[in-house]
Amino acid sequence: MLAGIILALVGACAGQQLLDSRCYLEQGGSAENFLASENVAVGAVLGTLGINGDPLRDISLSLREKDSPVTISEKKLILSKPLDKEGISGPSSVYVNVICDRRMSDDPSFLIPVNIRVIDENDNSPQWIGGPYSANVSEVTIVGTRILQGVRAVDLDQPGPYSTIEYQVLPGQHSHFVAFVSPLEGVLVLKQELDFESLRKFTVKLRAQDQGSPPRYSDTSFTIIVQDADDQNPKFSQDVYQSTYCGMPGEVDLQVQPEPIRAFDQDYGINASLTYSIIPSAVSTFFTIEPRKGTLRARDSNITNGITLVIKATQKDNADRYALSTVILSCPTAVPRTNIEPTTPRLVYRATVKENFPLGHSILNLGLNKEAPNFKYTIVNEAERQWFSVDNKFNIILIKALDYESNRNHKFTVELFDNSKLLATAEIFIEVTDVNDWDPRFRKPQYVFTADNADQIQSPVLLGIVEAADGDPNDVVTYSIHGEEANLFSVDSRGGIWLKRNLTHKNALNLFLTASDSGNPPKRTTVPLQIRFPNARSTTSAGWTPTIIGLLAIAVAILTLTVLTLYIYRLFAKPKTTINTPLTNPRSTRHDATMIAPNSRDASSIADSDKGSSYSAIIRDIVIGAQQRSNIPGNLIGHMEDNNPMMADGHGVVQQSCTHPASHQVRERTNSYWGNAEVVTVKDESDSENNLTVYF
Repeated sequence: MLAGIILALVGACAGQQLLDSRCYLEQGGSAENFLASENVAVGAVLGTLGINGDPLRDISLSLREKDSPVTISEKKLILSKPLDKEGISGPSSVYVNVICDRRMSDDPSFLIPVNIRVIDENDNSPQWIGGPYSANVSEVTIVGTRILQGVRAVDLDQPGPYSTIEYQVLPGQHSHFVAFVSPLEGVLVLKQELDFESLRKFTVKLRAQDQGSPPRYSDTSFTIIVQDADDQNPKFSQDVYQSTYCGMPGEVDLQVQPEPIRAFDQDYGINASLTYSIIPSAVSTFFTIEPRKGTLRARDSNITNGITLVIKATQKDNADRYALSTVILSCPTAVPRTNIEPTTPRLVYRATVKENFPLGHSILNLGLNKEAPNFKYTIVNEAERQWFSVDNKFNIILIKALDYESNRNHKFTVELFDNSKLLATAEIFIEVTDVNDWDPRFRKPQYVFTADNADQIQSPVLLGIVEAADGDPNDVVTYSIHGEEANLFSVDSRGGIWLKRNLTHKNALNLFLTASDSGNPPKRTTVPLQIRFPNARSTTSAGWTPTIIGLLAIAVAILTLTVLTLYIYRLFAKPKTTINTPLTNPRSTRHDATMIAPNSRDASSIADSDKGSSYSAIIRDIVIGAQQRSNIPGNLIGHMEDNNPMMADGHGVVQQSCTHPASHQVRERTNSYWGNAEVVTVKDESDSENNLTVYF
């Protein structure tokens, strides 16, 4: 009974040992996984280990890694260093090993891997690359032109909405001048025309903002420095200059009032050099003006009446840019005149302007005497009054937008009145030049064409025709194709899409079709173009290129030729029965081998016996007959029969050489394809030989 109690106690202890689950994970498995935000504060609990046992009583827990960003307290993992998904200010992931020891046990330690995955948060604001920005932009830059490209900001957050950046121009005093092409693209375009004379420099605010909730953003500035363009005529410092002059001999410099003659370029940024001249008239030959300084001189004349000269200041680099002014010369002894007759500088005025010439600006100045307050200009052509007017400074002002497509030339007459008296007329010719107003437009938003039997084409094939039009009548539209394998196609001037050759194995190609006009600057429009190949080979068959197919064909041909050669060789190498015997006297030279039958049989009898008798018997008869002719001892035949078992079944080789009695025998034994056969050769010491060779 005592033995039974001892056995029971031992069994109970063993069962308790087997059921010890300390240091095992409660949910099973071999590792623990936790998620932690990168914004979690230091000291926060990241998770609780699901390990069986009580760290205060029966198990001990510790970390194998000494420099880990987490610590362990009882079963809790506590953050000791900040986390950062981007790996800048802290680790982007944590992997540690927890060591679990069973107390009061000699069992080895348990190693439990713990993986802490860091979750990204929107903790980084976009950062501008290269900001703040600035650009020099000409005042004649066309609206819609890209004035700044490559603007970019980066967000260090992980790929996704936290790092996707949108761009915008913040509202402000000058924000209406520029805009982004797309919120996702850092390209700025001009939205409104610039004018150097009214605004030479301005700044707008740009914002880069991610798509977090709430979003994070950063701002920078964009400064535009307006560059002056040659869009303004020169201008005299005075509309009217006065001087006194009475005809006198010699040359004299005239003193001009209220200040010396001076003109300047209104394009201050350019400040072009000017040249002075006098408009030809009946009295202008008596006066000269210094081209660079504007000094007015008079030479020999007897003019005593008051006169008016029209002077002109022209840009050296652009003769179309000029200004006019008048110089009134009077003689103190002359009788003062109450009615001042203006002098028309020229009866015909010509000007060339672009169709986008701004409204309210002066196209040209008629340059008459402004000292006569009763002078008035009138445009005779009523239809032209809707486009032009004359202000009190005798400028031709544009009051309605010009349009090259509808009216390329304007011609009208201006009459000058003093009260009701007509004093002069002037013919005005204004030529309108084209501006590229319109983008090309396709008839369809996208085009899809099908190339049937494309792999069989021998020459270019027309797939279809596209059509684009341009609102500018003089612009010529050209087409081009872009994209992967675009070189397989061409497009003609009529919009025909041609397939030049087919080297693709795809079912469809997605390309881009662009229409460009010939305007200045050119404009273009792009639409999607898809070419489908319904008969295209599959991806597997596409790998069989003509080169591979050719190599396979050569390999098959070589293999076939090799097999055929072996077959022919085996066919002609089959066993044959040949007997060589002289057809003439023993001294004759050797003849070709021939089949000879024994005396008792002819060739036909051999053939007949071959049908009814065994092959061995036939051969034996042949050899006996040859022996009788050549006097070969009969024991040699017996020896051949006894020592060559192949004789019985007709498989083997025996060579029997038969000569005249005077010859001697040489016995040879050889191993060959035909078996272990004995070769007997009887050699004649004479010049000729008579040999019998039997194969069987």
